[in-house]
Amino acid sequence: MKKPILSFVALLLSAGFCHAQGCVAIRSLTGYGEFAQLGISQSGTGWVMDINNRYFSAPKVFDGTLSKGADGLTIYENTTNLELTRILTNGWEFSFDVPFANNSIRSKIEHAAGDYHTTHAVGLGDVRFTVFKWLFKPDVSSRGNVQVGLGLKFPTGNYHSEDYFYEDPNDKTAQTLAPVNVAIQLGDGGTGITAQFNGYYFLNKDISLYGNFFYLMSPKDQNGVPSFPPGLLPASATTLYHETTNDVNSVPDTYTLRAGGNFLFGNLVGTAGFRFEGAPAHDLIGSDNGLRRVGHILSVEPGVQYKLKKSLLYFFVSVPVDRATVRTVPDERQAAITGTPTITSGHFASTLFYVGYSFGIK
Repeated sequence: MKKPILSFVALLLSAGFCHAQGCVAIRSLTGYGEFAQLGISQSGTGWVMDINNRYFSAPKVFDGTLSKGADGLTIYENTTNLELTRILTNGWEFSFDVPFANNSIRSKIEHAAGDYHTTHAVGLGDVRFTVFKWLFKPDVSSRGNVQVGLGLKFPTGNYHSEDYFYEDPNDKTAQTLAPVNVAIQLGDGGTGITAQFNGYYFLNKDISLYGNFFYLMSPKDQNGVPSFPPGLLPASATTLYHETTNDVNSVPDTYTLRAGGNFLFGNLVGTAGFRFEGAPAHDLIGSDNGLRRVGHILSVEPGVQYKLKKSLLYFFVSVPVDRATVRTVPDERQAAITGTPTITSGHFASTLFYVGYSFGIK
């Protein structure tokens, strides 16, 4: 019985992570393998392919913990991720994560002409390579184990994606090509260092606990991409944002923490857990300049997984119960200049949906 249980626990121990919800986004990062890894014991070898899709819309905007409701801008993100993992001997693994995104924003507040229009960013995201190691031998630690991972995130996604903005209230057809909102950019323009920890423990043959922690360190400060579309801000605001560095996109760190329990019912596994994720105002390495729509989201995360003969289907829903943006370095500079406390706002989704399929490759 131990080997099937180990197989199901492994579903949650690949060190992937997902986008946060809306403007506060880990949008450039890849991998949802935390949800599923094919049922191969830790001592086995082989290739595993995980294909998954994530979707959400984010119409609600927050200033700190204050929800301001809808503001005339809705973010739509749909990402398909391909994660290829090689299971080696002695507890070693390595994986490649390749995301493809179809993101868009429907908005009137981004267009100075005052009408609703949609901007898009479609294509390859930032690719990631990670090496993992189980710390204990499976035959010694059959009830639990800990996995560590270290990797690199490469700036393969276009962080300067452009679309047309309508900036003339007197000529509704006039268009200007400019960078899209940072929330839907395909990449962040920086090379990052990833650190990950995964663990599990069996309470009995049918119930196990799991935990995942992920952190992306982004040494790059800003990526040089303008943070606001043309013609949108008055001259006074443009000058202020330039002084505070809020006029150029930042490259922030990001993090994810997951924990919960798995409940085994034959080939079916029910999961109940929580997710805490976001992006901080201050990076571990490097400076903190530029516009960064950062904050945190605490979500409950129920899911279900079904094991087929040589593959696995899974479905998860992430529902936020607490979310907030946080004050950034440019916010602090702006407050010092104007004398008025300020906090950068951000959009959050109400629900995220994840669906995936994993299978082994000989």
